[in-house]
Amino acid sequence: MTARDSNPSGEDLAYLSAIARSGEDAPLLGGRFLVWWAGLTSLAILTHWAILMGYGPFGAGAVWIGYILVGSAGQAVLVWSIRNKPGQGAAANRTEAAVWMSAGLGIGAIFLGVVAGVQGGLLEPVFFSVILPVALSAYGVAWMTVAQVSRRVAFYAPALIAFAGAAAGMALAAGAWVYPVAAAALLASSVAPGVMMLRSEPRSLG
Repeated sequence: MTARDSNPSGEDLAYLSAIARSGEDAPLLGGRFLVWWAGLTSLAILTHWAILMGYGPFGAGAVWIGYILVGSAGQAVLVWSIRNKPGQGAAANRTEAAVWMSAGLGIGAIFLGVVAGVQGGLLEPVFFSVILPVALSAYGVAWMTVAQVSRRVAFYAPALIAFAGAAAGMALAAGAWVYPVAAAALLASSVAPGVMMLRSEPRSLG
């Protein structure tokens, strides 16, 4: 080890400090995913609500099957669309990707469990409505994590909106009004901030 190694210069310290701040300063790349999934999910929720109210020529099951197929196709396109975006390796972007993937997997696991329980006669159909506040809680946790890691105070607002929607949705879970309330909370907590993130994205490389 040299004296320079044991006694870093001011330039070295500035470089290390810049590396440490890279996770905070890098533009976040999840905006398009938030707009896509929150918008599509809200549309599916409102369509489900319309069916419950007696409108629509098909059943709710068809809505959610179509949601999964369309959503998955859109996800693949969006992943391809950011392939040349700089900053994907930054700590904030890696954390953002991991926490939103975890939230999605958690919501999906709850959904599959409720489907199995209802089909097997172990759960009442009302548990489908409970998925909505659970999903909003997962969104709130994801937003809190992103806000903390990126140190962007503005992202605490959508977290609080999602938590408020989860509380309201749970209180209304026994009735049909949980659907429009959940859709409104989802749109407010994710589409607007997702658009803000999209506008701050860096240009693609190449």
